Amino acid sequence: MKLSIIIPVFNEEKTIAEIVRRVKKAKVKGVKKEIIVVDDGSFDGTKKEIAKLKGVKKLLLAKNQGKGSAIKAG
Repeated sequence: MKLSIIIPVFNEEKTIAEIVRRVKKAKVKGVKKEIIVVDDGSFDGTKKEIAKLKGVKKLLLAKNQGKGSAIKAG
């Protein structure tokens, strides 16, 4: 079974790496995880931090449209 985990972010430069690390670390028997990070138009260094992440899908939205839109995009 595959589980898609959508992580919407907005100006999370200081925390996104730790959040993704913890999600990757969490094990669920018999479940393969797909991690999708959606940046909702951040204007700090979040995009730069997301670019460093390995093993995740990345979506970058041009402008902030809210968490609901970020989840739909994911």
